[in-house]
Amino acid sequence: MKKSAYFMGILMMLPVFFSCSEHEISYYDGRDAIYFDQQYGANFDTVRLSHQNYSYVPFGVLSIRDSIVRVKVETAGYLRDYDRPFQIEVVADSTNAVEGVDYELPVTNPVIIAGQNSTYIPVIIHRTDHTELETVKLQLRLIPGEHFVCPFGPEGIGTMPKREHGGDVYTELGLNADAAVHNIFSNMKLRKPEGWNPDYFGKFYSEKKYELMLELSEAEFGYTVFDFDKDPDLKMRVVRAPRVAKHVAAYLMEQYNKGRDYWVIDEDGTMMWLLGVSWEEGTRPEDMND
Repeated sequence: MKKSAYFMGILMMLPVFFSCSEHEISYYDGRDAIYFDQQYGANFDTVRLSHQNYSYVPFGVLSIRDSIVRVKVETAGYLRDYDRPFQIEVVADSTNAVEGVDYELPVTNPVIIAGQNSTYIPVIIHRTDHTELETVKLQLRLIPGEHFVCPFGPEGIGTMPKREHGGDVYTELGLNADAAVHNIFSNMKLRKPEGWNPDYFGKFYSEKKYELMLELSEAEFGYTVFDFDKDPDLKMRVVRAPRVAKHVAAYLMEQYNKGRDYWVIDEDGTMMWLLGVSWEEGTRPEDMND
């Protein structure tokens, strides 16, 4: 039996019960449509979780070499009592990932199952030599087929306001606004870890500084990126931070005492700072006395 309940219909009925609102409620009114609606973050309420217009695999902070990204595909319109297949394609002009090397698409014929309004497309992303060198990008595009259309542009879903992305967003990756397109990125870049203590490591975070801290603290103490990035008991942030800062600061002072040609300059052009060096955070080389 065909389900006549429009899946957004319940939201549209709210003003009937709470009629004190004077503003008009926007809604999608048209043919059955399909779009990417990837969601992730700390909030596990998938109804309200922020929309993300890309997926990101940060191999730089993962111990695994393969990751499965489950890309959510959503529909608008009526629920149907029959399966509705659709297709996806890789957009070659906007992809530098190599199939069979950097990624795999195990599902070639995705389908919206009868009575459902969403599905997930698994994509296997591999850490490769390519990932070590640059950011690898895979762009997927929906092919709606006979059951759906793709009417949703950058301004929103029909007349519904678009869902803003939120959470820990990498702005340079999240530029796509086409709901029929989804980008998956992977690289080896580091990110500011959970165990970063600004009192010892500085308020300014840079990948260059973090890389140096990892190199020196792993050689001296055996600490790795996983000790910094996962810090549920605050051991790195509270107990180990003074030890790391003292060791790295000693190296920075050693380089400083060798002469200006050896000074370690951070990504923002300032003298690299950790607690224990003889200059203040934010000091520029031209302000230093040899």
